Amino acid sequence: MKSGKVSDTALRRSILKEVQKVNQGSLSPMVGSGAGVVTNCCVSGGLARAGEGNGDGIQPAVYSAIQTVSGEGLATAYLATIRATNSLAAKGATPQSASIAITVPESMDERDLRKMHERYCDYLQRHNIKIVGGHTAVSSVVTEPVVSVQMLGAEAAQGLGSHESRCAGGTVSTSAKTQNTKPEAFLGLDIVMTKTCGLGGTALLAGHFTDELSARYPRRFIERAAEFLSETEKNEEGYLAATDGAAYVHAAAEGGVFGALWELAEYAACGLEIDLPSIPILQETVEICEYFDVNPYQLRTEGVFLILSEHGNRLCEILEEKGIPAAIIGKTVPGLDRAVRNGEEVRYLEPNRVEEYERVMAMKRVAIRTAK
Repeated sequence: MKSGKVSDTALRRSILKEVQKVNQGSLSPMVGSGAGVVTNCCVSGGLARAGEGNGDGIQPAVYSAIQTVSGEGLATAYLATIRATNSLAAKGATPQSASIAITVPESMDERDLRKMHERYCDYLQRHNIKIVGGHTAVSSVVTEPVVSVQMLGAEAAQGLGSHESRCAGGTVSTSAKTQNTKPEAFLGLDIVMTKTCGLGGTALLAGHFTDELSARYPRRFIERAAEFLSETEKNEEGYLAATDGAAYVHAAAEGGVFGALWELAEYAACGLEIDLPSIPILQETVEICEYFDVNPYQLRTEGVFLILSEHGNRLCEILEEKGIPAAIIGKTVPGLDRAVRNGEEVRYLEPNRVEEYERVMAMKRVAIRTAK
């Protein structure tokens, strides 16, 4: 198999099929879901405990999300944490507790391990998330850090979480749509995108290659792009969308905007009509992608959310009032074609996405080895 995310086909055939056997028909993970609801469980004092309500017989929805990141040095644990937190935010859930599994190469010394874990702990402390478990190992098999972070979070706003909890056997009801509703319930909805294309990937490339890029562009221009990484932490739009009754919210990451749109369409079992010029993109992203000859729409994009809403303009206004950039970039349509239009030109999204960030990093690793 190729590096990066496992293909949707392989995921369904070799992973999700077995998961569904275990769950025996209850709400199960699926392509594009991001985080899964935990039934008969609530979160109290940062810990998930089964069989407890909130005193009035209504159980809050509890979600679990897990994300794995490798090869990002001292930022590896931090990035995995951001992804897991954003996956919960897409469900309208506030993270309560975290567990971490760290595997590092023999070449990493204890000081760097401590710095990596300190950055992870700093994020959790700032967001009032408790640490409930972890495992740390050194392995001769890996050449770069590999970190998996699992988050548990409780529903913070009525909307997405409430409905999924009800579908899974809870008692809370809402009008939001999920995979348990008929496929046509997702048709004709606005696709709202927050922030800008390639946000996380732009920041990481600028941070990794500041000196190289500064030989072509003003150094402050590149340093400003590296500072985009702090924007990937911001996920208030997940809660705002849930409160506004959004049909579905997806936290983008690997595969960029195009990858996230494909996963959104897979989850909703629908087609897409996307207007390419409507996708927000910053000049820093354009320039850095041009330098590395990569597609900005397939560049990893942590911090960006895609939202299906019946009232896209209203949601954009709500988000803009909170200082969150947002734009309607298309609609859901019948069928399974995922069309991206740029004027008269039309292209169609494909499942086998190229992860441009990983491609750049792989090329750089080869260049370094060759130079030696």
